[in-house]
Amino acid sequence: MYKIRDVEFSIEFMREHGYKRIKCKSCGSYFWGFEEENCGEAPCKLYTFINNPPTRRRYSLREMRNTFLKFFEKRGHEIINPYPVVARWRDDLLVTIASIADFQPYVTSGISEPPANPLVISQPCLRFEDIDKVGFTSGRHLTIFEMGGAHVFNKKLENKFIYWKNETIAYHHEFATRELGIPEDLITYKEHFWVGGGNAGPDVEGIIGGLEVSTLVFMMYKINPDGSLSETPIWTVDTGYGIERWTWLSSGSPAAFEVIYPDVYKWILKVGDIDIPNYVLKDITIGISSLHEFTWDTIKPVIDEVAVKHGYDHVSLESEYSMYVDLMKSLDFSKSILFLIKDGGIPSNVKEGYLTRMLIRKLFNIFEKRSLEYSVIEDLFYNQYNQWVSDYPEIKDIYNVLFDIIKFEYKKYLEIIKKVPQIVRSYIKKGWRDVDTLIEIYDSYGIPPEYVKREASKHGIKVGIPKNFTELVSMRHLKQSVAVEEFREPLEDKIKSMKLYTEKLYYINPYWSEANARVIYKDKNYVILDRTIFYPGEGGQKYDTGYIISPDNRSYHVKKVEAIGDVILHYLDEDSDLRVGDTVRLKIDWDRRYQLMKHHTATHILLSAIRKILGGHIWQAGVEKEVDQARLDVTHHRLPTLDEIKMIEYEANKVISKCIDVSIYTMERGVAEKRFGPKIYQGGVVPGKYIRIVEIPGWDVEACGGTHVKNTCEIQFIKILNVEKIHDGVIRFTYAAGDSAVKHVWDYYEAVERARKSLSVSLESMPEKVSELVNNLEELGDKISKLIREVQKYRVYKLINEFEKCGPYNVLILRDDIDNLIILGEELDKVSKEYILVGYNKVGRGYNMIIRVGDNYMKKGVSAKDIMDYFIKYLIKGGGRGEDKYARFGGVGDVNKRSIEEVLIKYAEEHRTE
Repeated sequence: MYKIRDVEFSIEFMREHGYKRIKCKSCGSYFWGFEEENCGEAPCKLYTFINNPPTRRRYSLREMRNTFLKFFEKRGHEIINPYPVVARWRDDLLVTIASIADFQPYVTSGISEPPANPLVISQPCLRFEDIDKVGFTSGRHLTIFEMGGAHVFNKKLENKFIYWKNETIAYHHEFATRELGIPEDLITYKEHFWVGGGNAGPDVEGIIGGLEVSTLVFMMYKINPDGSLSETPIWTVDTGYGIERWTWLSSGSPAAFEVIYPDVYKWILKVGDIDIPNYVLKDITIGISSLHEFTWDTIKPVIDEVAVKHGYDHVSLESEYSMYVDLMKSLDFSKSILFLIKDGGIPSNVKEGYLTRMLIRKLFNIFEKRSLEYSVIEDLFYNQYNQWVSDYPEIKDIYNVLFDIIKFEYKKYLEIIKKVPQIVRSYIKKGWRDVDTLIEIYDSYGIPPEYVKREASKHGIKVGIPKNFTELVSMRHLKQSVAVEEFREPLEDKIKSMKLYTEKLYYINPYWSEANARVIYKDKNYVILDRTIFYPGEGGQKYDTGYIISPDNRSYHVKKVEAIGDVILHYLDEDSDLRVGDTVRLKIDWDRRYQLMKHHTATHILLSAIRKILGGHIWQAGVEKEVDQARLDVTHHRLPTLDEIKMIEYEANKVISKCIDVSIYTMERGVAEKRFGPKIYQGGVVPGKYIRIVEIPGWDVEACGGTHVKNTCEIQFIKILNVEKIHDGVIRFTYAAGDSAVKHVWDYYEAVERARKSLSVSLESMPEKVSELVNNLEELGDKISKLIREVQKYRVYKLINEFEKCGPYNVLILRDDIDNLIILGEELDKVSKEYILVGYNKVGRGYNMIIRVGDNYMKKGVSAKDIMDYFIKYLIKGGGRGEDKYARFGGVGDVNKRSIEEVLIKYAEEHRTE
């Protein structure tokens, strides 16, 4: 869509070094070289560096990273620590896809200053658009890689340039030739036009030995909604040096995996009993570099050709190389999983957690396909941990959690694989839609497509698995995360068009409970003031309530407060006689505000306590501060134990008892990130050039816009009230602080005291007495259950002769207690294999229902879940869960024997069985 200008790179550097602009005869792209006929990048040119590295010496990955960073540091660039791979500071990305993503959009748009300028960083990045190519290309494609970014942010409007195209390419050339010793005539620069993250600009790609090792982007445009380009105020040098690729180039190894994972690579080859000589791997890698597509079908002819050349049986080499490819995938996927978990990407079915679970299940599928034991998976993560913990010490925090998560996910994987037959049957009955169905099953259940294909074939359905299946799935999820332009409500448009401003007194002093202000706008439902002490509902903290007192001393109750941009709206219970220009008195409900302040500061304290006890993977996933209690959602894979909860509460209260002054100050975004790191963004994206920092020295630092107490002593104490798992990967802590915590403790005490009196025992004897009563109840329950089963067994022999026909089916329709009907169904199974039992019972305004199907009917394709779907569609409004054998559901509708029969007849007519 966008074209590069012919003269874009006709710069001094190219002229000085004798580079000419040439059109590649193979791909048609323009590049800068000497007398070459092609651009030098595979497949236009095969790899020449395998067993023939062009560098002065070989480098390890760590050496290459440090060499790159030190090279630019010596040339005035400040080294910046890498950001997490989960991009919580962005609302348009799930994961960090490039080093420049650390500084978009605020720095690149000119809103905020960078942490340094120029700067250099080696940023671990995740990309999934090439996931299905991993392993096939010997390490050219990876899901996780380090991007060496040397970044400059030039202020175009002020004509303040640090450096631009000439210096950028010159630095790259100097790094390659003088630092690494690569001959100049091996380097070509291929023109391209880069687009990403809403920005664009011309770029050149550094090509050496057939391998693209760098991309040098000159980001100077913003992409407008209509697709047109407009210049940005900041012209950004966005370079991406592929640290793994440079390392691979310097090693000349047939596989990048050997130099990225030296020790783990050797270990996993032994695990897989791989014994392919390097000279064979070399020829395969060079042969594959000639390809445009990378699938098993495309690389198989290359392997066969190499087999003939070296006298191998081609079937044996294909088999061994196929195993090799899978093991290389497992190296890449396991590192991505490790880094995702490190940065709080706990496996789940949403957001970054979906990507973690997707990778974990792909890994499990590889090991299952290759008949490798689960213990080998644990050994793989143990080896990966040891490989990376020196370079990324924060990995130490997740050692125990890592193995807990992998074990937990493996159990879930085995459970879902058992359900493949019934899941596939249910989709067949709904109507198979080929790839769409395959993706939907993968999205909903995480079932590998190979399992689905195998099961569907049993039903005569041929399933084609796209070669880029995982890429399709992952990109669908990544696209869902991209922010679209928010729809603006009429009120928001109206307020922003008025260009009003409200001074936020609650930031100047959150302890002010009264103040004067002037009315600057009045509507029927709300007023806008020039200044206010009323805090709007933001960041999970509830808004303030209180009163606005008019000049004639009339009080108007403020029921809600809302912020729109720089304006604060005060909603009143009634239309007021306030007028623009009136000076009014403000009074907030101080007790309510003070309790909310305690809860907000308590949230910061509790979050760091949870992180200390459960691990560094903990990130805030949601929060709400009410007056009575508060809740904090965090990323974690399982419910904490009682001992862990006690330790968390103990650590939080220890901080409170130390009476630490809470520091609140405003910092320029770049300075804050440099000083504290990305963990300040626990609450998500914080817009603007300046951010408000709330620090509890020695304990917690966060970017936060809420109101807080001055000293931790004011919180009094924190009481955790409940801990629950709200969905995979997220644990919710409900808690109270201050007076609310005291009230909850007394409520608990009074409840215990009432129970103690009812049992007529001392407090110390209560646990023993309760256990005794529970045991007695269980014994009584067992006796009652046995009696009920005997009754239902007798009842079955009576009902066996009372089946009615609905179409071809023997049907029994009964109204009774649902628990009784469940037992009756189990007994019915012992005497009949051909039946449909429909049970129902009225509960409140609706009905509870069950369906049970005999084994012979199931073999003919009759499914309790499918019948349930018919009842939900045609008879009741409700929902439920079911499988082929049994379904339980409920809802509101006209449920009786006749209406049930009508639904069953409809089902029978539309589901003919043999």
